[in-house]
Amino acid sequence: MKRGQTQQIFVWLVVLVVAVSILFFGIKLIKKAEGLKDEVLIIDFFNDLDKKLSQYYYLDKGSSGEERFLLPNDVKKVCFTNPDTLRDNPRDREVHYFFQLKDFSNVFIMPNALYENNRFKLETKFKINSNPFCKTAVGGSLSLELENLGVSDGVKIK
Repeated sequence: MKRGQTQQIFVWLVVLVVAVSILFFGIKLIKKAEGLKDEVLIIDFFNDLDKKLSQYYYLDKGSSGEERFLLPNDVKKVCFTNPDTLRDNPRDREVHYFFQLKDFSNVFIMPNALYENNRFKLETKFKINSNPFCKTAVGGSLSLELENLGVSDGVKIK
């Protein structure tokens, strides 16, 4: 073999290694971006929920409507808690989880291990029928009925 021919093989090997590296890190970056998209949807959900509750809070007493919120497809349900009346139940893992975090959060995304930002504390006063109240998410969306109960009671979530 001539000297120029062996140098060309090394050049092609280096090009091949660089191309494989670019592909590997590109695929890794795309997968990471997909996870980031879901995290952004969760944060948008919490912000939209807080905004809608505030809007209903300042409407006339008795005003009601159904609101639809977008969530990632992996979310099974969203749970609301009232920290003042929540009772601990160590046998029920979800209720025990809610009870441990009752001072910091009152809205939870379930299953709770899917996302980094899986809970939120709503500042707007709200009421729920049962404690905790969980609503199933269907096809990446959550429908909630909201009703203004007056300034003293806040907004009822159904």
